Amino acid sequence: MNIDTALIKPVTLRYRIVEVIRQAITSGDLGPGDRIVELQLAKRLGVGNTAVREALFELERTGFVTRIPNKGSFITKMTLDDARQIFRVRKELEGLAVELAVEHASAADLDIVQGFVDSMKTAAENSDFERFYQNDLEFHRTLWRLSGNRYLAGSLETLVVPLFAFFLIRTRMDYKVDLLGSAERHRQLLDSIRKKDRVRDRMTASLDSSELFWEHAGRAPAASPGGAAPAASAAK
Repeated sequence: MNIDTALIKPVTLRYRIVEVIRQAITSGDLGPGDRIVELQLAKRLGVGNTAVREALFELERTGFVTRIPNKGSFITKMTLDDARQIFRVRKELEGLAVELAVEHASAADLDIVQGFVDSMKTAAENSDFERFYQNDLEFHRTLWRLSGNRYLAGSLETLVVPLFAFFLIRTRMDYKVDLLGSAERHRQLLDSIRKKDRVRDRMTASLDSSELFWEHAGRAPAASPGGAAPAASAAK
């Protein structure tokens, strides 16, 4: 048969619940800081508590949900001060990660990273925010992994993933952002990595651009439904 015969993975109940919650978040039906009560959600969806709990663990892994011991699960929320503190630490850790990645990355590894940049550009051209940020995150995750230091990669995972998720929530709700400009900055960073030239400086410059968005986002009023706040950089 002249068709793609790759195996098709079955859609699990957990995945379906994850998608229901993600859609509610990115559409604005669930807002930053809202609590998700497992029992109520399970009853509303007509599923078991275990399936909802597994879905919430998955959403926590991708940064959309924050689980607070003895309190419950909440849609990720960040203040401007939270973002400032994260960026202060992130610049140091990710600057180190990209320097180490230069030492360990093969040409094949960097081709994989190039694929994420290409996908970001395509998503930007189609205004596909979610696909853009998924590839943006994988771009950075791959560099963390290529650092060869699992403790550094783990620290960045904990620190940065919720930032990406909240950024997506705010972008979908309130802002038109410069996705093409962000994709171009990632391409420039990758070029520096290939050339092994001032990679920490390039990473810091990219993160400075992202932090500037947070400065605007923290001060600008939210757009009304169907409206938009001023454009801002989406580089992360």
